[in-house]
Amino acid sequence: MDGRAGLDARAHGRHVSTHVLARLATTGIYLVRDVPRDLQRAARARAVRESTTLRWVLLQALRDYATGTWTPKGTQ
Repeated sequence: MDGRAGLDARAHGRHVSTHVLARLATTGIYLVRDVPRDLQRAARARAVRESTTLRWVLLQALRDYATGTWTPKGTQ
């Protein structure tokens, strides 16, 4: 295996080089698996209605969680 290929991972049933995934991660693109599509669409639609982005919503939620100002309720 040459150093550029990296290991293979699976994404949506396709093989994806982990080298590609690592490169994307360093540029700020992260994949969150197993988020129901209807939840993602509803969240994006609300963000658009409120003139913001889903990225901003997620950043705010992560900041609040990280600082302890918000804790999820219930179970997974």
